[in-house]
Amino acid sequence: MCGIAGIVKLRRDQEHQSLPLSKMVRCMRHRGPDDEGYVLFDAEGAVYSCFGNDTLLDSDNNSVQTIPGFPQQHIKKFFHKKTQVALGHRRLSIVDLSVKGHQPMTTPDLRYWIVFNGEIYNFHEIGRELGKRGVRFCSTSDTEVILYAYKIWGEACLDRFNGMFAFAIWDNHEKILFCARDRIGIKPFYYTMADGQFLFASDIKTLIASGLYKPEPDMEGLYLAMAFGIAPRPKTAFKNIIALEQAHWMKIHVLTGKIETQRYWSIPVGTQKHNMTENEAVELIEEQLTTAIKYRLVADVPVGTFMSGGIDSTTISAMAARRHPGIKAFTLAYESNAPEFDEVEQAKATAAMHPMQHIVKTVKPEDTLRYLDAWVSGYEEPFYHLAANYVISKIVKENGVTVILNGLGGDELFAGYRYYKWCSRYPLFKYFSVFCPVVQGLESYLDSRRLIRALNLLNVKSPDRLHTALFLKTADSELQKLFIVPQVKRFNTIDYIHDLYVGNGVVFEDAVEAMSYMDIMNYIGNHHVHRVDQFTMAHSIEGRFPFLDHKLVEAAFTIPSGYKINGRIHKYVLRKVAEKYIAPQCLSMKKKGFGLPLRQWLFGPLAPLVKDKLSMLKNRDNINPTYIDTCITKYEKQNCSVTGIWHLVMLELWFEKFID
Repeated sequence: MCGIAGIVKLRRDQEHQSLPLSKMVRCMRHRGPDDEGYVLFDAEGAVYSCFGNDTLLDSDNNSVQTIPGFPQQHIKKFFHKKTQVALGHRRLSIVDLSVKGHQPMTTPDLRYWIVFNGEIYNFHEIGRELGKRGVRFCSTSDTEVILYAYKIWGEACLDRFNGMFAFAIWDNHEKILFCARDRIGIKPFYYTMADGQFLFASDIKTLIASGLYKPEPDMEGLYLAMAFGIAPRPKTAFKNIIALEQAHWMKIHVLTGKIETQRYWSIPVGTQKHNMTENEAVELIEEQLTTAIKYRLVADVPVGTFMSGGIDSTTISAMAARRHPGIKAFTLAYESNAPEFDEVEQAKATAAMHPMQHIVKTVKPEDTLRYLDAWVSGYEEPFYHLAANYVISKIVKENGVTVILNGLGGDELFAGYRYYKWCSRYPLFKYFSVFCPVVQGLESYLDSRRLIRALNLLNVKSPDRLHTALFLKTADSELQKLFIVPQVKRFNTIDYIHDLYVGNGVVFEDAVEAMSYMDIMNYIGNHHVHRVDQFTMAHSIEGRFPFLDHKLVEAAFTIPSGYKINGRIHKYVLRKVAEKYIAPQCLSMKKKGFGLPLRQWLFGPLAPLVKDKLSMLKNRDNINPTYIDTCITKYEKQNCSVTGIWHLVMLELWFEKFID
C-alpha cells in the first residue's frame, strides 16, 4: 500500500519535472512514510534514479549493490534539469520490509520501471510460474512479480492478478506508459493534462500539489457529487481531473501523444446457476470467503480487523481469528445516545467466541469533530456524512496495527440493504407509469424529499435505474434549485448513470442482480472504497476487503437471487455461512450501518458551524441564495434532511479547501 505519482511530457519535448514531482511525493507522505523514490528519463533515454529525505538506505550498502537501478543521487540535484518522464513513489512497507522493496523498481536492463500501490495476493503462485520461465527475483515483493509479469505477458498479466492495485509501468525502449487499476477499483488512480503533460497520482490533492494543475470546479461533476456524495467515476468534481475506471488499463504513447484505454474484466451478470442447491451455495461462499481471508492475512506487519457487530465484519473477524489467533478487532462505541449505530454488545458476544483481542473505543464529539478539516481533505469532494472510517483508522494506528480487514461488500453482493425490498415491487411500476407526466409537473411544488423519491420511482424504465432512483441523495428537482448553472437545468441523473454503467451491452436476469451490479459500480466502486482508502491511508494503514475478492464476486453472481433474498430474509445465503461463526444476536439484530451520530451532532456541537457555512455558501457563484435561505429556515425549525444540510455545509468547506 503506497502512493504513486508521475509526470509525462507528450511527444519529444522536455520540461522541468523533478521539482513538481517532489511536491507531489511530499503531499503523499502519509500514504507511505517508510520509503521515498524517484526516477527521471530524458528524451535521449538516459535514466536518473534518485532518492529523497525519507529514502530507506542500507546502512552497510551491501544490499544496495545488488538492486538494479537503486538511486545514487538526491532528487534536488535535478530540479534544474529538463526531462521527459518522471515517476515518484511513497512506500508503506507491508511485504518484504527490506530495502529490496524500494520503488520505482526496475528490471536489470533498466528497460521497465514500475510504481505500484496495492497488494497482489497470489504473487507467490505467479512468481513460481515466472520462475519456471527463467525469471530470477531480487526481492520477495509482489511489486517485482508485477514487473516481470508485464514484461512477459503484456497487458494480459492483469488476468492473472488477484488483488487491489493501481500501477504505472514505463517502457524506456518503446516510450510507452502502461497504467492499470484493479477490477473493483479499490486502489485509486487519477490523471489530468496540464500544458501538454500527463499527470497521474493516487489522489486529487497530489495532482494539485504539483503546481501544474490549477483546481477549478467541474459543474456537472459537482452536481453529480451533490447527487450521490461523490461524482460517479470517471467523472470528478474537478475540471479536467479524471479517474481511471475500475477494471481498465491505459497506455500513453509518448512519441505520438496517443492515449488508449480498455476494459479487461466485467462483473459477470447473467451467470446464475438456477439448478444450484442451497447447500451448494453456502459451501461455495464459505470456501471462497475462507480463501479470500487467508490471502489477506499475509503480511510482514501486524494485521487486525474492523468489527462493528453486524453480520459482515463479525464474520470476517471470526474467520480471521481462527487462522490468526490473537488478532486485534476494533469496535466503535458512542458516548452520546446513538442506538442507530451502537453494536458493541453484539460485537462483544462474537469476540467472546474466538481467540481475538477485542478493542472497544468510545467516541466523544469534542474529540472527533476537531478532525473536520482532515475529513474534508480526505473526501476530496463534498460528502453528506461524518467520517467514521477516519476515526476508527486513527484508533487502529494508535494500537500498532498496519493492515486492517474490512467487511465491505457483504451487503452489495448478497442483497443486504433495505432498498432491495423494492426488487419484488419493481414489476408493478409499469402499471403506474401513466402518472409520470403528472409527477414531473408536481416536482417543483413538492417539499418532501421522501415524497419526491417515491414519485420518481414511477419513472424508472429498468431495474438499474431503480437502484439509481433509490440511491440518489438529492433529486434533480432539488439540485436544479441549488445550482444556477444553465447546463444542468435539464440534466437527468438517472439516465446519465444508466448510460455510464449499463448502456446497451449489459442484460440482467432480474432486479436483484441489477441492484447488486449497480451497488458494486456506483456504491462500492465510487463511495466505499474511496472513503476507506483515503482515511486508512491518512493514518498509514492498509485496508483489505475479503468480500471484494474478484473470485468471490464471480461466485456470488452465480448464486440464484432467491438465495440472497428468501422471503423477507436478506443476505440469506451469507447468514447461513455466518451462523457457523458469529453470535446469534448479531444475526437477529436490525441492520444499523457503520457511522457517526450526525443527527445528534448537527443540532448540538455542529450547530454554529452549520449556520456559518450555510451563510457563506449562499454568496458563492452558481449557488441560488434563495434556496439556501429556505434550507436555513428548515434547519432552524429542525424540519430538514440532516444529510442534506450537512452536504451543503461540506460543499462550502470543499470550496474553501480546494478552490479558494
